[in-house]
Amino acid sequence: MIRMILMRHAKSSWEDDVADFDRPLNRRGLRDAPRIAAELSERGWCPDVVVHSAAMRTTQTWELMASHFPEVSQVVSSKSLYHGSPADIRTVAENLPTSCGTSLIIGHNPGWELAVHQLSSQNVRMTTANAALFENDASHWQDAFAESSAWRLINVLRPKELDT
Repeated sequence: MIRMILMRHAKSSWEDDVADFDRPLNRRGLRDAPRIAAELSERGWCPDVVVHSAAMRTTQTWELMASHFPEVSQVVSSKSLYHGSPADIRTVAENLPTSCGTSLIIGHNPGWELAVHQLSSQNVRMTTANAALFENDASHWQDAFAESSAWRLINVLRPKELDT
């Protein structure tokens, strides 16, 4: 079995006069990213590999989460996930190493909401710092997206629903 966490970046700031790609996290984002990481870790959802969009806000989201996951073997910053679609997420996942049992893929809407819907057939709002937890019985990432393979949405973690 393999597990995939699709996470939307934490809340970003619109105050700075910078390009969208370079927008940093705001105060709420700085608070929520480590809270989600702590919850994932507590539940045993510790990624082996992390792939995040190369945008500033996704990079910062991962950096604030990293201390909760000291066993991560690989972190990849991907420009293809900046305006990533479900197909881009699938490409990233299919290229994960066979040693990866749990992945964390951090990116942006609308691609993340579309991917969660395609994988679960459920309409899930992926607001900032939400993390959708999926399992699949496939042994290899390359097989996980075959027509005969099904992803199960286990839970969606939302910062506003966590204990403070």
